[in-house]
Formats: sequence, C-alpha cells, structure tokens
Amino acid sequence: MDMSEVRRLKRTFEVDDETVRPFRLWDATAQEFLRWRYYSDDKRAHIGALIECRWSKIGATIEVVDVSVGRMLGSYTRGVNDIKFFKG
Repeated sequence: MDMSEVRRLKRTFEVDDETVRPFRLWDATAQEFLRWRYYSDDKRAHIGALIECRWSKIGATIEVVDVSVGRMLGSYTRGVNDIKFFKG
C-alpha cells in the first residue's frame, strides 16, 4: 500500500466536526455561534457558557445548543449582579 492509497482511505474515514463536537455556544444577541467554542461534552459546554457569559456585556444571552439534534440545552443571561439560567 503506497502513500496515495493511505491518503485516500483517510479521507473516506474522516469524521466531520458536527459528530465529534456537537455542542455549540450561540450568542442570542449577535445571532451567531461563538468562534472556537465547540464541545464534545454538554457539561463542558455549560461551563464554557458560564465563562463567556461572565465576561460579556450586561443583558447578553449565551445558549448551549446540540447541533446534532438541533435542540437548545440551556440559556444563560447576564444581569447586573447575577447570571440567570433557563433550561431549554
């Protein structure tokens, strides 16, 4: 088996990013997914959402979304002195 055969086989078995890291963070204020915030575990996605929400402006909403099934797992909204969580 030469290297071209190995490369061809590797391309056929590559897995897309949605199946490896299906949990994404959605910025509801800007209406876009946050860059480089893709997670393989929902617990880590929720921790990432808390961190992002902590450093965002007051009134910002960060949602945890499972793109493999298309459902929202939770929503974090930044207040003046707190962060509110709404289960999705």
